[in-house]
Amino acid sequence: MHFVFDALLIDMDGTLVDSTTLVEKVWERFCREHGLDFAAFIAGSHGRRTVDSVTDALSDTPDSRRLAHALETQETHATDGIVAHAGAATLLAALPSTAWSLVTSASRGLARTRMHAAGFDLPAFGVYADDVTVGKPDPACYLLGAQRLGVPIAACGVLEDAPAGILAGVAAGARVLSVGPRFEGQPDHVVNITGLDALRITLVDGKIHVAVDAR
Repeated sequence: MHFVFDALLIDMDGTLVDSTTLVEKVWERFCREHGLDFAAFIAGSHGRRTVDSVTDALSDTPDSRRLAHALETQETHATDGIVAHAGAATLLAALPSTAWSLVTSASRGLARTRMHAAGFDLPAFGVYADDVTVGKPDPACYLLGAQRLGVPIAACGVLEDAPAGILAGVAAGARVLSVGPRFEGQPDHVVNITGLDALRITLVDGKIHVAVDAR
């Protein structure tokens, strides 16, 4: 399977960076302290902003927003177990800095911590949690990513792993490549790949040609 894009919009956690163990450790403690079912909570929180996950679970109050900020600060200082996903370094090395943007539900500070822990610098372009008023699955983040690159969203490819992010990319109007297993309710036209190491990137006349082994 082969696609041609003007730019790529790439998620961080679960896509470029494997932070699952650390993230789930933080959220498991949060659920235990607040009497929440961890399995149910984590199923809906991957790929979403911390503030959205917390306020959905505890209601949107000043206290819950302060708690979300404290959790994000805690995560910003933790790097245990964070590594790059297979194929991430090769993918980013193949892309011009002006042809891709990070689009993450993490704050800029948290993104910097995790990207550095995985061996990457923050890219020239990025969309972070505070850049939008509504997080994934709302499409605003991906629309903003395309706007900052100066590329029509329809000419962009989105690389995502989490249901919230996949739905955001679809709603924005981009072509979405999902990294990992399909989820119940995933749109049929989303292409699943086993990992970033399944991608082959070539640049031709300023276009990004992506060859994938679809599952």
